[in-house]
Amino acid sequence: MKIYLCRDNLVYIQRLLQARLPDDEVLLCAAHEIVAAAQDAQVLIPTFSTIDAAALAAPRLRLVQQFGAGLDGVDIAAATANNVPVANVPAAGTGNAESVAELTLLFMLALARRYHVAQQTFAEGKFGSPVGMALKGKTAAIIGYGGIGREVARRLAGFEMTVLALSRSGPKNTPEENAIPVAAHYPAAQLLDCLSQADFVIVAPPLNDDTRGMIGTAQLRAMKAGAFIINVARGPVVDYAALLAALQSGHLAGAGLDVFWHEPFDPADPLLSCNVVVTPHVAGSTDLSLQGIADKVVENINRVRAGLLPFNCVNGESVTN
Repeated sequence: MKIYLCRDNLVYIQRLLQARLPDDEVLLCAAHEIVAAAQDAQVLIPTFSTIDAAALAAPRLRLVQQFGAGLDGVDIAAATANNVPVANVPAAGTGNAESVAELTLLFMLALARRYHVAQQTFAEGKFGSPVGMALKGKTAAIIGYGGIGREVARRLAGFEMTVLALSRSGPKNTPEENAIPVAAHYPAAQLLDCLSQADFVIVAPPLNDDTRGMIGTAQLRAMKAGAFIINVARGPVVDYAALLAALQSGHLAGAGLDVFWHEPFDPADPLLSCNVVVTPHVAGSTDLSLQGIADKVVENINRVRAGLLPFNCVNGESVTN
């Protein structure tokens, strides 16, 4: 098979996949080359790129397999119309959820301990300031309590924080979920109540029609004055204009962002002149996570090779393989 990674700088991932698929060709293509590459591909791996109807009409294409969870850049309807299965790798069980949770803690600690200010005062030869905020005794609300949310909650327990969770339907009461200490688990209809109690809000749901813009002006106003927000989901889950206004007004004390409304994001954007800690969409980019995801991707490629539908196929009821 010919397998195209749809981003030309993912050499590390290319090597992981090629080592696991020695009889196949794992190739890189730039965003502007995707439609042409699709004509030669049996498998497209979107990464951060858009896979549109023109690419999905390619006659040899047998699978669109995300290297991770997010499929917001793939035209699922066009894939289904062309009988192309589309699959992802959920965050749980690969090391990805754990890696995203670790970066979430980095954001929380950097914001709480005023890391940027501390670096500046050190450079100025000043010691003993700034005064930071302890995590112990504070409340964190995790919006989107899936694989990532559970791993965040598991780690926050060690900081002796009160953890609130919110998911679409509320608690499932599974043994896995019940093993993690959570003070309250809310359904989506109680979002404002959940937000109003938190010193830190961690945004971690998938991006879909229900979650796009779910954190907007009303939701940010419901948060405590001086609270922090961290987004490790997708940029559009949080309304950009509402977040900028909440930060510029001082209602929110700061934000941690690994995801943005378009990527790459303009480093001169006015949002970044606020108290915002940023990373370039790398929450899941660790040795543990990338190797775990690669194993799942290869498993699905081999399933398609054998004439089977891939695991976690989002249009599996509508395509045949």
